[in-house]
Amino acid sequence: MRAPNGRKPMAGRPKVLIAVNHFEWLDARFVRRLEDAGMEAVITPQDGLRTDEAMIAVIPGTFATIAGGEPYSEAVLAAADSLRAIARFGVGYDRVDLAAASARGIVVTGAFGTNHDAVADRAFGFMAALANNLFDEDVAMKAGRWEQRLHATLWQATTGIIGLGRIGQALARRCAGFEMRVLACETKPDAAFVKEFGIELVSLETLLRESDFVSVNAPLAPATEGLLSRERLALMKPSAYLINTSRGGLIDEEALAEVLRERRIAGAGLEVFRREPLIDSPLTALDNVLLAPHSATQTRESAEMTADVCIDCILAVARGESPKAEYVLNPEALGA
Repeated sequence: MRAPNGRKPMAGRPKVLIAVNHFEWLDARFVRRLEDAGMEAVITPQDGLRTDEAMIAVIPGTFATIAGGEPYSEAVLAAADSLRAIARFGVGYDRVDLAAASARGIVVTGAFGTNHDAVADRAFGFMAALANNLFDEDVAMKAGRWEQRLHATLWQATTGIIGLGRIGQALARRCAGFEMRVLACETKPDAAFVKEFGIELVSLETLLRESDFVSVNAPLAPATEGLLSRERLALMKPSAYLINTSRGGLIDEEALAEVLRERRIAGAGLEVFRREPLIDSPLTALDNVLLAPHSATQTRESAEMTADVCIDCILAVARGESPKAEYVLNPEALGA
């Protein structure tokens, strides 16, 4: 028997599927918040990204999910007979079919405003490490080699920021402390912020040609898929560094590996990739690229704020209320 909306009636406590690997590292109070609200928290850490088939096997009977990078495709959502909310443990939502979720009355939320400083820290950390050859020099020292080489500088360098949202703005604030010239490519710029920090709004091509550091902070969408193509990567200076803490799909990885291998750019700092986890990639064989496992947001402070926002959104849906508007990605689902 099904409810009038076509969903399977809930039996027992509503189940919340927690697919975020590091959720179990957090204080037990986050699970208690769900349990105190009469819900059953099911923590299922992932070994890499789940497939559609793996999600279809676990999603039936689930009221809500605290979602990592697993897929919520049309096929997965069709199997989600009780699903009411998908609370993204982060801000990216390219793995969620928003139209399919909205058609089924499934509210999708993002934890906006909780992790932008952590990601900006990672981007700036990549910039500092690459400019100063810190990893190369550490390897040499531990191998008994005393190698002194020229390196780049951060002070008054030119940094180009692709995407001037929360993360891009947080990075621009850090750049201001180093008296950098900051270029930005943004379709809907915050005029007051741009004026306050003296940011130059330019085309993507100009940004790539003139920047010493290029930081990718744009969301992944059909319009931005493959944004940094082979042709655009060719515009960068041989002395420039590319940083990507956004989504791997924004960059042509094959072309990037080629320009790095041929030293047509100086280096790159990457923590996001087209396929995650990163396996059998030419990037892992290069000595001028720093790699991290999509972990910038995993500071304790950021993770705790994100967990609270996810739980707030799920509990609001459970009460028959709307989550705060700034977190809802598909408001049309609220009336479905």
